[in-house]
Amino acid sequence: MISQKNKQGWRNPWVFLLIALVCSGVLINARMIWNMLQHPMRLLDDNYTVKDHNRYDAKWLQEQAERSTLGWKATLSSPQQLPNDSDASQEMARFILTANPAEIKLDFKDQKGLPITGATITVDAQSPGDQSFDFKTTFNTISEGQYQGSLKFPKAGNWDLLIRAELDGRQFDMEQRVFVAIPKPQ
Repeated sequence: MISQKNKQGWRNPWVFLLIALVCSGVLINARMIWNMLQHPMRLLDDNYTVKDHNRYDAKWLQEQAERSTLGWKATLSSPQQLPNDSDASQEMARFILTANPAEIKLDFKDQKGLPITGATITVDAQSPGDQSFDFKTTFNTISEGQYQGSLKFPKAGNWDLLIRAELDGRQFDMEQRVFVAIPKPQ
């Protein structure tokens, strides 16, 4: 006879299995929440790059307006750079490097095409998946309007380079997605 006062139902192995399953689910979720609070992940967009700004944010809009009024232009190049596929779309075209450390040159010009000298160029390299690999470096002046730096990437894969040029209190920011293909030692 089944009754609510009968305690034998709690001794059924299926009840123990169900209770163990619910408890393990709660513990796993608690562990994931704790891990998320201890090690916050970066927000990534569809191309797996870091979203560190909101395009509708007033500060970001002001920075873009200042950038367009400066009219400064910067182009990156490297002897270890592979040419991009001509059929690749803008989202897929990447700056591909095949050496570590990679020598990167920055040509920096004003709106008239004249070289900009005396700027301080810093590069913040960010790994989209793990903040522990991020590093910063400063580029050195090699000639008028040309700056060069050596970037030693700790691992292969996608990297976001946040390039900042400062001159006389004015600031120019540029982002470049880079794929680093480190050759295996032979």
